[in-house]
Amino acid sequence: MDQSLQHQYLQTLGLVQYVPRDTVYENTDAASLGAGIPVPAVEESETVAKSVKQPIDIAALVNLDLDSKPASPAKAIAKPSVLESVMEKAQPALAIELVFSLWQASEELLVCSAVESALADTDEMQLLTNILNAVGCGISRLPQMALVEWPPYPNAPGDEAEVREFLSTLLHGRLVKKPVKAILLLGDSAANWLLPHETLNQQKDGGRVVLSQQTTALLLPSLSSMIENPEHKAIAWQELQFLIPAAVSS
Repeated sequence: MDQSLQHQYLQTLGLVQYVPRDTVYENTDAASLGAGIPVPAVEESETVAKSVKQPIDIAALVNLDLDSKPASPAKAIAKPSVLESVMEKAQPALAIELVFSLWQASEELLVCSAVESALADTDEMQLLTNILNAVGCGISRLPQMALVEWPPYPNAPGDEAEVREFLSTLLHGRLVKKPVKAILLLGDSAANWLLPHETLNQQKDGGRVVLSQQTTALLLPSLSSMIENPEHKAIAWQELQFLIPAAVSS
C-alpha cells in the first residue's frame, strides 16, 4: 500500500505513527510533522501555538459581559432580625440584691436602714444610738439587729415590681404582728423599696407618711449622709419632733 495513503488511513482512525525525518508524503507538510513526533501531537501543538499567538484584546477583556452583570444591590439600612430581637428580649434582667437592717428600738419604734456596701460602722451605730436617746429611748447600746434580704433564696425570680411587693408585704406583716407608733426609714433606698408607691404618693407634711391609723413612717437621711453632711442632721431632727412628746423608753 502506498505509504501516504496508509498514513491518511491511520490518521483517520486516530492511530499514532512515527514518521522518519527523511520521509516525505504527498499532500503533507513535512515541516509540520517534525522529526519523530507523533502526527496527532504535532496537530495539537499547532492548535495551541495558534491560540497562544492570537493577540489579546485587553479592552474586550475589561468590558467582558459588562452590560450583562447584575447591578450591585443597594445597601439596606441594617435592622435587627427577628431572632436578634427575641434574643435581646430573652436576656436576663440584672439581678437585684438588697439588704436592710432592722432594729426594734422600743415597743413603739422600729428603725430600718439600707445596707449599702457594708453593715453600719462604729460611727454610724453611735449616731443612731444618739438619735434614739434624743427621742427618749434611753438605751446604752442598740438592740439586736435583724436583716431583710432580697433574694430570699439564691436565684429567686423577680423583677423590680415583684421585689417591691415582696419587701413591702414583709414589712406590713411585721407591723401587723407587732404594731408600732413610728418606723424610721433611714435613706431614700429604704423608703423606695419598703413602702408601696401608692403610699409614697400620699406623703404629706414633709417627710411623714401615714401607713395606718397606728403607724407613721418618718423618712430621714441615711446615717452615712448625716455623718458626711452635718446639715442633714437638722433635717432629721425636724422630723423626729413627731416622736418627742410620746417617746416611750424600752
